[in-house]
Amino acid sequence: MSGNPHARVDGATIAIGGLTLVGCVLFAKADLSDLEVGLFRAVNGLPGELRTYVWPLMQYGTFITIPLLALLAIAFRRPRLGLALLLAGVVVYLLALVVKEIVDRGRPAALVDGVHAREVFGPDSLGFPSGHAAVATALTVVVAAHLSRRWAIAAVAVALVVLFGRMYVGAHLPLDLIGGAALGALAGGVANLLVRPTPRSSNPRTPTASAG
Repeated sequence: MSGNPHARVDGATIAIGGLTLVGCVLFAKADLSDLEVGLFRAVNGLPGELRTYVWPLMQYGTFITIPLLALLAIAFRRPRLGLALLLAGVVVYLLALVVKEIVDRGRPAALVDGVHAREVFGPDSLGFPSGHAAVATALTVVVAAHLSRRWAIAAVAVALVVLFGRMYVGAHLPLDLIGGAALGALAGGVANLLVRPTPRSSNPRTPTASAG
């Protein structure tokens, strides 16, 4: 770990992500707060036309994005990045499923009246944590460590749209998203420690590795 210039950042990311996740789990088992419901209603009640623009970017948090980005990284001769993306993405996707069963918190429609459901969810579908938020955050943490600042900013921007979009379509409450993002940060930080980023000076001269 001492040879990794990002080790301290990754360690802090893991610690903050872990503590935040624990706190979110505890709050998720309690009653809904007025603040959480109010924030959800404000986003979920926005015009339906926004879905056309939000939906494509939300795919950044789906499972299929994980192998696609990993293959793209390998195609640009960034095998470490590809491996880290694959590791963080797959692990956090599976962990999110486990945590869902432990917390057993329903989707917004099961907890809040008048939800605008812009996606179809099963009657027993669970909301905490958001798998989309977990995957998007895990991938973003990896990208931020392995690529330049411009790519990190772009990844953060898309991840924020994912979080916004999951509330907008009625899939998750705010706490679901915070918990998912915390789980993603934890997984991304661990992946970066296990698969160290290539030193900047030895990065291949490809568009993906350009200085930002």
